[in-house]
Amino acid sequence: MFRSFALAVTCAVVAFAAPTVNAQSDSLPDPPEFPDENITLGADQEMLGKFLFWEEQMGGDNTMACGTCHIHEAGGSDPRANDADSVHPGADGIFGNDDDVRGSKGVVAFDQTAKSILFEPTFFPNVQVTGRKTPSSINAAHFTSTGVFWDGRAGGEYTDPQSGLIEIFFAGALESQAVGPPLSDVEMGGVAQTWNDIVAELETATPMALASNLPPDMQDFLDNNPSYPDMFDTVYGDDTINSKRIAFAIANYERTLISDNTDLDSFLDGNPATPLVTAGLDLFNGKANCTSCHTLPFTSDLSFHNIGLRPDVEDIGLEATTGSPFDRAKFKTPNIRNAALREPLFHNGSTTVEELIDFYIRGGDFDSEGNLDPLLLNLEGVIDETERQTLIDFVTIAVTDQDVINNVFPFTRPTLGSEAAAFNTIYGVPTLDSQGEEALALAHIPANIGHDNFMVGVHNARPNQPASLILAFEPDPAGTIFKDPAYPVHVNVIVSSIFLFLNTATDANGVASISLPLPKDPVLQGLDIYGMWVVKDPMVPGRIYTSKGIEIPLF
Repeated sequence: MFRSFALAVTCAVVAFAAPTVNAQSDSLPDPPEFPDENITLGADQEMLGKFLFWEEQMGGDNTMACGTCHIHEAGGSDPRANDADSVHPGADGIFGNDDDVRGSKGVVAFDQTAKSILFEPTFFPNVQVTGRKTPSSINAAHFTSTGVFWDGRAGGEYTDPQSGLIEIFFAGALESQAVGPPLSDVEMGGVAQTWNDIVAELETATPMALASNLPPDMQDFLDNNPSYPDMFDTVYGDDTINSKRIAFAIANYERTLISDNTDLDSFLDGNPATPLVTAGLDLFNGKANCTSCHTLPFTSDLSFHNIGLRPDVEDIGLEATTGSPFDRAKFKTPNIRNAALREPLFHNGSTTVEELIDFYIRGGDFDSEGNLDPLLLNLEGVIDETERQTLIDFVTIAVTDQDVINNVFPFTRPTLGSEAAAFNTIYGVPTLDSQGEEALALAHIPANIGHDNFMVGVHNARPNQPASLILAFEPDPAGTIFKDPAYPVHVNVIVSSIFLFLNTATDANGVASISLPLPKDPVLQGLDIYGMWVVKDPMVPGRIYTSKGIEIPLF
């Protein structure tokens, strides 16, 4: 606590220092602050946290890891926010207008208990998208006392979700944050997902079963600890897996993710400043007034501000955490290191670095119902074009860490399964229903052996009708016509190789799914199976129609 107070005082002094680069601040604290209850157990605990952070089997359908939204070389944020389908409709729920948000893609909605894919009206059949841009996991360790997430809702007091006990009383924001997304039915989990489900998955999962290109440190640890129970035993002295141990390991891995190798950091360490650092800091400390909030050495005051980015009513920010109307639309001040790698910026993913600088020069865009932070100044006519470009270059170059860009340790990582080609392939020829509509197969979930909830679905089918998933050992890409006595249908598998019919029914939205537990049997390794859906057409008695085929590699 005393160290945190001293750092806060240091930041305040630097923020109000005269505009000069000769008065240096201390460099970033090393190591960052650990809570007393989770002092690091060393490299093995941090390595366990690294595995769990990048483990897609932490997600309820095996498609999402913590790291999916926190890619190191994207500044610890989510590069997918630039994708066309990474848009959230914002507060009004309508796509295509000014309050849209570029967030992070999560999961296609599903029910963990019922083990079924769910219709969800905003995004289905695509993955859901979060209502805010993912903040950076890099240097997040500096917010362990003040709270993480944009609205600070993961605070320094950590309550364990399995035991219900307060396990950390101060500086446990990273632990608090770590247990949130795995249960979110937008980000990583399903409806009714529990930590007991996650623990059960890890007890039998093959570590990094979906990942590839493990860095040497991870591969060495895996070679010596081939299962998660082995890893937990190595770190904690027994093989018990629980949410507390998971949170503690992930948080202490994140405390290693400190970016401090920028040109600015070189200067803060006592080396001569580059011309860009000199010019940039003169503006930052001087008439641009940036260090009022982006104080050194953190380049953040570790606090929250309303900067008039959007109307307050669209997202009340910190107020949702504190309940205070004085905190309306306040959001965490991000550190500016690697900001150029995190584009699009701000909590709504709305700007580039250049647009961000222009936003601050004009002093925000909305009056924020009188809640606009008084530190925000209108600098039009104060900052000239040369100085504007200096600020852009400073944020783009002087505070970008080449270790982060190039995945230099501690920023090494595996390649996620979601970064590779699609796991399953749609092929063949559908049979349309009597209204000319196609039943569309939904096959986005990886079929790794040991997965107890591999789901295959169909949508855009007739509501409340019998449906069957047919599985076979051989495909028929030509979709040979099978002469049903009344109506011919395309069949996308070789009929003689069919080994399983699984019957269900579509729901009121024309969605059906089947859950297939995949035994952890080496005989299944490398086997390809093929499927297709058959649905009853209620408009014509006796008529059925079929989806395209689905190629499913088991691995």
